[in-house]
Amino acid sequence: MNAYKPTYHFTAKSGWINDPNGPIHVNGEYHVFYQHNPYGDEWGTIHWGHAKSKDLVNWEHLPLALYPSLDQGEEHCFSGCTVMVGGRPAILYTSIGGGGRNAKTGAQQWLAYGSEDLIHWEKSSVNPILKPEIHGDMDIQEWRDPYVWEMDESWFMVCGGTHNNRGCAVLYRSNDLLSWEFLGITADGPERVWECPNLFQLGSKWVLTYSPDEEDNRVRYKLGVLTKDYRFKEEYTGILDYGGREGFYATTTCKDENSRRILFSWMPESARGNSKEISGWSGAHNIPRLLSLNEETKRLHIEPIPELEYLHSEHVSFGSGWIKGDMAKGIKGKALELSVIIDRQQSSGIFGMSLFGSPDGEEETLLEIDFTRLRVVLDRSKSSKDPDVHRHEVSADFSQVNGNDLLLRVFVDHSTIEVFIQNEIAMSARVYPIHHDSEHVRVYANDGNVYLKSLDAWHMKS
Repeated sequence: MNAYKPTYHFTAKSGWINDPNGPIHVNGEYHVFYQHNPYGDEWGTIHWGHAKSKDLVNWEHLPLALYPSLDQGEEHCFSGCTVMVGGRPAILYTSIGGGGRNAKTGAQQWLAYGSEDLIHWEKSSVNPILKPEIHGDMDIQEWRDPYVWEMDESWFMVCGGTHNNRGCAVLYRSNDLLSWEFLGITADGPERVWECPNLFQLGSKWVLTYSPDEEDNRVRYKLGVLTKDYRFKEEYTGILDYGGREGFYATTTCKDENSRRILFSWMPESARGNSKEISGWSGAHNIPRLLSLNEETKRLHIEPIPELEYLHSEHVSFGSGWIKGDMAKGIKGKALELSVIIDRQQSSGIFGMSLFGSPDGEEETLLEIDFTRLRVVLDRSKSSKDPDVHRHEVSADFSQVNGNDLLLRVFVDHSTIEVFIQNEIAMSARVYPIHHDSEHVRVYANDGNVYLKSLDAWHMKS
């Protein structure tokens, strides 16, 4: 059953998909790899899937890039990155096997070189290029997900893990991607394990992103500076997306040939999504996002890629004015972009938007912006009525968001919702409507008056 499979979000043709891996922009083409089980719709036997695109929205599926080397005891090719070295593409990834090669204490970092077109890959004969022994007496567990960049005529690598029950980002340096020097733990925190760390410069700051494998698994970012001894000195911590692992996890980034920093991430299925109602596939990627630094506020600017406009088809627009009763009842669909601009100075009470609504109103997902409490809430309690969705409500505080107007952008795609507030706050969630006709949209106001400057909706092509 494919009623829940997103149409304009990236998915594998079939099988399981999780972390995006090694995105890279080469010769005008974006390549994205991903954790993939080609043999089923559950996690297992992890390979690297591969796709490419000229515009980040229309993707061509390519042959699998990495297979587990069973003859070398390898059972899974975990996450990693892709770089160009001497004009040649190279993948660095975490290799997992059985017994002593387990993910908790025995992970290794491996290297593979690619053909010029990035289609064919051959693993290096010197693998592993890093083993746990590189840490000496320091016990780094759950060690994985290398991210590599070039700086000061050297290669640097950051990996995630845990040390003394604290999540950490661990740093290394090399001249040739083969021999590595351990530089120490560059940053750590109270979360149990840090997964998928990225460390990069953005404007005047360094940015560290990581996915915490713990109960509060909302992906974090830290802004700060990198000291001369390669320690990350934190100045601000924020949340990349408030959806947590039910809607947004395992982020990675790349810098494209236009110097844009692009963020990729994974939208897992909920327990319902892994049930018999969805078979043959599982998981999607969030829409790619642009990251930039607001030099005035020293906060991240998080914006959907502008290329999504290529997918616009039928357009509906409503003029400005006060919201009276239910509006936008003429809008319906399961693949939409909605854009709303609200005059904050004139608005009070609650602005609401109903998504995935059934004609009888019994089933809907509610997105509400409370101008009194300065909170935005995505409430799924009336949608799918699924006891397996652990958190029906996703919420965020927008008291620090500036501007006389409030820009709200919402992307809906069959079982996904992604929300952007002023391009400063993002939240993502999975929704599985029970009724086939749960596709209606309405806009309303409660407990006050809300003044709309504009309301636009586009149907999205696949």
